[in-house]
Amino acid sequence: MPGEPSRIDEPRPAADPDGGRVADFEPPSIAAGGLSALLFRLVELCSLVLLVVVTGRLMEPTGRGLYALASLTTALLVLPLGAVWVSNVVEMTQRRATLRELFGGSLAIATVGGLATGAVALAVAPLLGDRWWVVAIPAVATPFLLLQKYEEGLYQGLGHVQAVNLIRVANAVLPLVFIAPPLLAGASPRTAIAIWILSFVALSLLILAPLGSLVGRPKLPRDRGLYRRVVTYGIKISGLNAMDTINSRVGLLALAAFATDAAVGVYSIALAAEMVLIMAPQALAVSAFRRIGVSSPEPSAALTVRAMRHSILLTGAGSLILLPVVFVGVPWAVGAGYEDVPLLFVLLIPHALCWAALTSLYTFFQVQAKQPGVLLKVSGCTLVANVVLTLALAPVWDMWGVAIAASLAGVVGAAVAFQSFRAESGTRLREVSPGRGEVADYVALLASSTARWRRSDAD
Repeated sequence: MPGEPSRIDEPRPAADPDGGRVADFEPPSIAAGGLSALLFRLVELCSLVLLVVVTGRLMEPTGRGLYALASLTTALLVLPLGAVWVSNVVEMTQRRATLRELFGGSLAIATVGGLATGAVALAVAPLLGDRWWVVAIPAVATPFLLLQKYEEGLYQGLGHVQAVNLIRVANAVLPLVFIAPPLLAGASPRTAIAIWILSFVALSLLILAPLGSLVGRPKLPRDRGLYRRVVTYGIKISGLNAMDTINSRVGLLALAAFATDAAVGVYSIALAAEMVLIMAPQALAVSAFRRIGVSSPEPSAALTVRAMRHSILLTGAGSLILLPVVFVGVPWAVGAGYEDVPLLFVLLIPHALCWAALTSLYTFFQVQAKQPGVLLKVSGCTLVANVVLTLALAPVWDMWGVAIAASLAGVVGAAVAFQSFRAESGTRLREVSPGRGEVADYVALLASSTARWRRSDAD
């Protein structure tokens, strides 16, 4: 956060003598890391906007709906074992394994677990009838989807903010690079999605060499119990991630069941606009992640509160800025058939604000309090509320119903999460409300950054 010290006394991860260049790496301050992450998010934003425009305009609502369902499939495929990266961070901070062992263990789990998960998905695919390929095509890439998750997690555990940001930018740029040419050439949605899925394979392979250079060549863990520890804890966290992933996409599933692929496509564009709002909280979470985990409980709770205030402030300000852009830009950029997107986006703003508050709380309970049960309770309450409201409202109000249900469920989840955090830290509700202090932080950060740039130009 702006205004805090640039260095803190934190434990370093265990490293082998052949552990690459990790000993030379020093994590940046949260202020510098957060600013860097936010700048990278702008690049990611441009790529995501282009991806929405290309898929929305060239695939039209029906094709865009199929693309949204394929994207949902990729998210679901990593759920069973995707959170192993959080377990790796716990092993790292507690020095129970070297970085090379965590790297090697991640490769083994991604390969074996990915093949098993993909096989289950392929067995389920024929049950979807004509949509079988929406599941089958992403399923064959499951090991690479998991591997990219683990690679990014190792970088995040090290506090390597720049690498995490580069991976996330690449995760936005490469899908656009892979899907745009076949769509421009007139390919069918199935062909374009098959080529699009190769972008995830390419990204996971591109990360291998730089990560190996940093932490050293991967080797299998000497302690075979590491597999049991990271998978067991990862599955607990994955239960949380499963609820969160399904919760954020209950609307898509409901529309796929009760409406048409075109309705799925229109609602997915509104969700993409909401994703823009949550980029700032994601940037702050990347910057604060390591320090929330390694600090003692009281400073960690204080940092979590500061991160919440900044996340809420940036999301609220972003909604005011983005709202006129969505009203004017979406119909012009994406074309006919998406006229309902702007009002759907308005209905989703409360959901984005609640998600911004939850981001920092999730980090606190994952890697500081180590209480996945609390997160399961929060996500479970949110999911139940969302499903019940969606089933009640979707048949009556279609897309409007699922958007209202998502925002109301977000309020439920935020309330349950804060009650648990207050019990753990004693934080009062008014302490998480952003105010002049947060605005002053960004003014001071902007002034210091401008002064540094001017000194650099003078030199």
